[in-house]
Amino acid sequence: MSDYPLPQVLDFLKKVAPFNTLGPDVLQDIVSRAEIAFYPRGEMLIRMGEKSGGHLFVIQTGCARVTITDESNEEILVDMRGEGEFFGALSLLKGHEALFNVCVEEDLIVFLIPRDVIKSILNANDAFKRYFDSALARNFKAVRESADHKRSLYTPENKLDIDMFLTGKRVSELMAGDVLTCGLKTTAQQAARKMKQRRVGSIVVTGDTGGPAGIVTDADLRSKIIADGLSLQTPVHEIMSAPVCTISPRAYTFDALLEMSRFRLSHLVVIENERAVGIICEQDFQIEIGSSPVGMIDDIDKSTSVNSLVGLRPKIDRVLEMAMRRSGSVRPMVALFAELNERVAKRFIHLNEREMADEGHGYPPVPYCWLAMGSEGRQEQTLLTDQDNALLYQDVPDGEDDQVKDWFLRLSRRVVDALDRYGIPRCTGGIMAGNPQWCMRAGDWEKIFTGWISDPTPFALRMATIFFDFRGIAGQLEDAAGLRMKLNGMTSGSKYFIRQLAKNALINKPPLGFIRQFVVEKSGEHENELNLKLKGLTPVVDAARVLALESGITTTNTMERLEAIADKGIIEPGFLSEVDDAYDFINFIRISHHLRSRSRGDFMNNFIDPALLNNLQRKWLKESFAIVSRLQEKLSIRYQTKV
Repeated sequence: MSDYPLPQVLDFLKKVAPFNTLGPDVLQDIVSRAEIAFYPRGEMLIRMGEKSGGHLFVIQTGCARVTITDESNEEILVDMRGEGEFFGALSLLKGHEALFNVCVEEDLIVFLIPRDVIKSILNANDAFKRYFDSALARNFKAVRESADHKRSLYTPENKLDIDMFLTGKRVSELMAGDVLTCGLKTTAQQAARKMKQRRVGSIVVTGDTGGPAGIVTDADLRSKIIADGLSLQTPVHEIMSAPVCTISPRAYTFDALLEMSRFRLSHLVVIENERAVGIICEQDFQIEIGSSPVGMIDDIDKSTSVNSLVGLRPKIDRVLEMAMRRSGSVRPMVALFAELNERVAKRFIHLNEREMADEGHGYPPVPYCWLAMGSEGRQEQTLLTDQDNALLYQDVPDGEDDQVKDWFLRLSRRVVDALDRYGIPRCTGGIMAGNPQWCMRAGDWEKIFTGWISDPTPFALRMATIFFDFRGIAGQLEDAAGLRMKLNGMTSGSKYFIRQLAKNALINKPPLGFIRQFVVEKSGEHENELNLKLKGLTPVVDAARVLALESGITTTNTMERLEAIADKGIIEPGFLSEVDDAYDFINFIRISHHLRSRSRGDFMNNFIDPALLNNLQRKWLKESFAIVSRLQEKLSIRYQTKV
């Protein structure tokens, strides 16, 4: 680079991340070995699927367009890179074909830094390495947020399009704009007239500052004015629902759907800069996906018998499947599935309690709490799930326990049977509330947990991976919360148990070989396939559990655990983002496989032949597995499992 002013290059790189983390001698070496190049508008620098040219491109001036090519050979915009940014890192450093196309959008002047220079710095500088290690996460997010990504990257036979996973629909695309508003002193009659004139079912009530203070719907007018006989001159602030439930226009529609489903809302107010900019309502989802999970929850909660609730399963499945096919990201769709399953379980418990009373068995003899375990406890159920549940009841004297336990076993067995009839099969390992082992007093639960922690045998560790994800879903929830606090106190104070649990979490390795090839089953029913759940998702779940139990974190959901762990500084936020994206992508491939199997009438399982994926999916799956491997490496270092 003798023809280019070296001081200017040095000054430039000092301002470019991650080169700004390097010392002057290292920067001087980079400059002496780098090349400068000019590329005119329209020139293709990198082609998806081709090998890297051996350089990292650092943009000094100009702009580059980053795209992917879909199955129909259409180019889809992923990102625009400009001054101070770079491209070509993944293919350069990982040694595989390029994941993206890169074309010059505006005349480019770039510095070309050789691969060996970058690799030597990576080996010597942790901050520099961390920055480059996050490249996959940044690329995932760029694709996910690309407004132009409207094509499927999946094979035609797969009905769950990858564009739904990457981008999804935003609230701003579904909401009704031009919000109808009124003041706090507007009368009910005036509000009703405005709603009639605009032919809408709601009006947002604004406060003194202009922000939404509440909402009045046509249902409010019927129930509070007509049915209750209030005057038509009643001010709307006396009948409005407040505080108003709101959402951002940039949120995914699935986030809105989940919020409405959880709290049985018919409307959400869309706000930006503390002003109402839109309304999203249940009918919007009925139009969008043909049915509404909000209405489905009403059907569940209004079921009057076990048989009627069992009969809802086909309808619930249709709603879930349609929602999954149109979802914006994996986490909210799984959360919706878990929410509906939890509602079903709670309703079965209520209905069986009532039936037992009607049959003369009486009501619960003492307060109790129904516990969800495993994936249900983590709120991570999908289409392929079974039962993992238990029951905790308040302590009673030994002389009364047999009679009390008998009542709860009777209830539990009825609920387990109802769930099985509904379509959530029994646990083959017998981890269900109808098993006398897992239906007991609070004090007995504490004793069992203490035993597993003090003597972490292989059996105890296996039980811990299921039971220590427990969550109360029905009954006296504070009893479950109390047990959780006691458990966290025990685990956070037992370094030996935590270390053994960490070793256990490293048993299932991601299926990648030394040269980054998939490691598949060599024989048997699943020959040439790999287990997405056991080898891809379970390592993340297990790692999150270990770190959460050590740190006293009470939440059970895997990603919520990792977010809380990052808040404590145990893992870096940048790496958390990578793990989040990797976990989501593996789960996306798994769920799409389930849907495809189900649509064909095949048995659903967690095994997939990677040869059935397209080139881009295989690359992303490998990158995702590599991130999971790095998470396990961090776990191994933290707990010194190799010592």
